[in-house]
Amino acid sequence: MRIQNPINCSRSSGFTLAETMVAVLTGAVMLAALYASFAFGYGAVKLAREDLRATQILLQQMETLRLTSFSAIQAGTSTDYFTPAGVTNGCAGAVYTITITTNAPTSSDMPVQPVYYMSKMRKVTVTATWTNANQLRTRSLMTYASQSGIQSYVYAHK
Repeated sequence: MRIQNPINCSRSSGFTLAETMVAVLTGAVMLAALYASFAFGYGAVKLAREDLRATQILLQQMETLRLTSFSAIQAGTSTDYFTPAGVTNGCAGAVYTITITTNAPTSSDMPVQPVYYMSKMRKVTVTATWTNANQLRTRSLMTYASQSGIQSYVYAHK
């Protein structure tokens, strides 16, 4: 009695070279897309963190200016870092250039006319610039300072 093998061992049971190459190409494209999506996501998070840090630096400068006496408000430039503590070991991150400009406000800056105290005011603009992915980024805040503003109360009641 002869027993036949139920498994057919013909050549048509495997994958062809063309099918294998298409599968490898599809897998490579999927891995490349996955890598690109992760790279884009990390870049977007880095930009958002740097933008938030720029806003924090600008707010810190503005709060300092709000408590500075009117006669001491001056234009200038300074440098700050994403991680100020990392300056000593070389991992400070983005370098922010902070520029403070002070100008006398113009009549177009004031929505209600006439403004009789414009000669006792300063328009203060604080701008932060930094580089992310070889592209220059900028954020700025603007406020007004008055000769009889909050700093006269702070310094008068010490």
